[in-house]
Amino acid sequence: MTGAFPNLFSPIAVGPYTLRNRIMNTGHAAHHQTGDGTPSEAYVHYLRERAKGGAGIIVTAHTVPVYDGETSLSLTNFHDGILPIYRRIAAAAHEFDVPILAQLGHRGRRVADDSAFIGRPVMAPSAVPPPDFSVPVYMPHELTTAEAEALVGSFAAAARRMRLSGFDGIELAVGMDYLFANFLHPHGNRRTDKYGGGTLAERMTFLRETLEAVRSELGAGRILGIRLYDDVMDYSLKLADLVELSRLLDRAGLVDYFNIWHGIVPSPKQGRMHWPSYYYGPGAFTYLPEAVKAVVSRPVVGTGRMDSPAVAERALADGKADIIGMAKTLIADPHFPNKAREGRVEDIRPCIACTQACVGHVDIGLGVGCIYNPVTGREKDWAELRPADARKKVVIVGAGPAGMEAARIAALRGHEVVLMDRNRRMGGQIALAMRTPDRSGFEEITLWFERQLPKHGVEIRLGTEATVESVLAAGPDEIVLATGSTAWLPEIEGTDRPHVFTARGVLSGANAVGESVLVVDTLGRAEAATTADYLAARGHRVELLTGLETVAPLMPSPARHHLLEKLMKAGVALTTHAALWEIGDTGAEAYNTVTWEPRTISGFDSIVFGSGGKADTGLYRGLSALHGSVHAIGDCFQPRDIETAVVDGHRVARSL
Repeated sequence: MTGAFPNLFSPIAVGPYTLRNRIMNTGHAAHHQTGDGTPSEAYVHYLRERAKGGAGIIVTAHTVPVYDGETSLSLTNFHDGILPIYRRIAAAAHEFDVPILAQLGHRGRRVADDSAFIGRPVMAPSAVPPPDFSVPVYMPHELTTAEAEALVGSFAAAARRMRLSGFDGIELAVGMDYLFANFLHPHGNRRTDKYGGGTLAERMTFLRETLEAVRSELGAGRILGIRLYDDVMDYSLKLADLVELSRLLDRAGLVDYFNIWHGIVPSPKQGRMHWPSYYYGPGAFTYLPEAVKAVVSRPVVGTGRMDSPAVAERALADGKADIIGMAKTLIADPHFPNKAREGRVEDIRPCIACTQACVGHVDIGLGVGCIYNPVTGREKDWAELRPADARKKVVIVGAGPAGMEAARIAALRGHEVVLMDRNRRMGGQIALAMRTPDRSGFEEITLWFERQLPKHGVEIRLGTEATVESVLAAGPDEIVLATGSTAWLPEIEGTDRPHVFTARGVLSGANAVGESVLVVDTLGRAEAATTADYLAARGHRVELLTGLETVAPLMPSPARHHLLEKLMKAGVALTTHAALWEIGDTGAEAYNTVTWEPRTISGFDSIVFGSGGKADTGLYRGLSALHGSVHAIGDCFQPRDIETAVVDGHRVARSL
């Protein structure tokens, strides 16, 4: 059944295979791996869930054919010891008749971490580092001709391992200022041997030899594709280069499909397009596959904010792509394909492009998750939901992220669920995030729960102020308190003055600020920085002050970098290493957190703190004394964030 999306769910031939639909789970760094890059069992289950969810084809994260250090960002593919785990990965996809490819590449001169000093050799066609001074610049080892030839052999050996593991093919990664891009671009390739040259066709020798070697190992019965990355920067491959490269490869018949996306090079400004946040609109990048389709005869994959089946269907119908690549979309909901095919669009959990738990996790060395799908990254333990042993009546107070998820899971397990909230709409603090610029998409979280909870039989009582008496009167077997937190002000002298507010008070409209505002960040997350953006957009003069080393360091990197640019262009003064210790009627006293040198701050009408909250435990204390099974979740347990609140709610509901 193709329903409303006939193009998305029509088959397509890719090399010797016919895919059952046009959805590709594109290769991305899910980071479920050991330090040396060996995939974990969690990664097996992560990919299995996406196959079960109905993807037409799956590509793994970037694998490397050579040793990549003890803190590899890529997956290991350089020794035969990895065959058992890759066989389990292949079997997990094939269980649902979904072909799976391994992305394969080499990081070349690209240094995205400190691995240059702990085991990963940095090498390139020429001893030329990228001229990007927003990151440390390291000099690479210049490959000899023999070393380059040996690398071609390493790629062939990696392809052999994937064939022996039961994989259906290879996708070669070209771009990202990685090794193939270094060979293809004149900035990185100044060689005079067979791998050099004055034209792109001449500099293709290393890529061509590798493709031929990989094809020889795979045979004609498997897929060989290529993922091209528009690096945007002048020192690496740009779209025009990739279009010409695609034309040459297509004419030579070296690949079965083309997959094009934005690369991520050392420059943070360019890199934020690789994992696009809410600052980019849905379907914003279809110009990439459209440009390649104009010069090739083989299928072209297009990706980037393909957040709904309608957006994906339109890209196909308009001829801008032949296959739709999805990464974050399937991170948010791996069952997106099956739900769209079955006409259950309202059940799709849409990606809101916050990058909070996908890129945000990778930023700090964790495996990929999702801000409001707690199963993502936990598929091994949570992919299956068992019915409750006995039906109970569960009363949940608080319809924020934690309470909504607890209600959903408890109802799905067969419990009778009552959800109470004093507000007239569910969502809790999501309503505040929605009010800040460019973040209205956070409403999708609330909208999804508003669709799901009634469907699962949850009795929702909004505009209801829960008390100890009213909760007990409902006759609960289990009580779950998700009463959230109250805004908190740090223990600084003067915070009781009438011109001192919290970010929550400002965003809710409860507090009106003056023309000049000092916003103070004590968390390092989004609260203060997005409030500064909110105020600047309304014409206030704003200084954002923090005692931390950088502004909002715990925001996910793509959204954070874009926000910083907005704040800078809006004239918001960004002050780091500065903390307040006293607030007066006309100014405030601060100190440098490194030198302890004092500073007097004046000229502000209002001071706004982005300092999070304090757990609202009043109801919890009252009920705990009178009932034997009371659970505190979300901010009621400890004020944190949406993601952790949702995980809390999910975990507790599984235990009831």
